[in-house]
Amino acid sequence: AEGKDVLIGEVSTVNDDRTDNVFREPIGRFADIEEDTPPLHLLVADYDKWLG
Repeated sequence: AEGKDVLIGEVSTVNDDRTDNVFREPIGRFADIEEDTPPLHLLVADYDKWLG
């Protein structure tokens, strides 16, 4: 119902950020960042970009 409280949660079995998160309005996962050093740790979604 409009104007009422809502409880939102996430259930994920593989933690795939490309397919797990679905929102009514399109939003970005992270702000745009200009990379100036190589990453120390990768997100699953970054493997292709950095290791592919």
